[in-house]
Amino acid sequence: MFFLLLVLTKSYTVRSFGIRRNEKIACYVTIRGNKAMQLLESGLQVKEYELLKRNFSDTGCFGFGVHEHIDLGIK
Repeated sequence: MFFLLLVLTKSYTVRSFGIRRNEKIACYVTIRGNKAMQLLESGLQVKEYELLKRNFSDTGCFGFGVHEHIDLGIK
């Protein structure tokens, strides 16, 4: 099983959004193997197996968000 976590920080302050310099603003995770299939199944189940066209890129990648991580069954 392979996990890769990348945390992004903001390089400058954006007052209108309440974001400070060097504040953590995003996270990208790469998961492979059976755990990836389980997580994908849980995510699609939360989205009722429907994604929008804008969730897909021209290169074949896709992404979607969920409002609550507890919907995925993750603590």
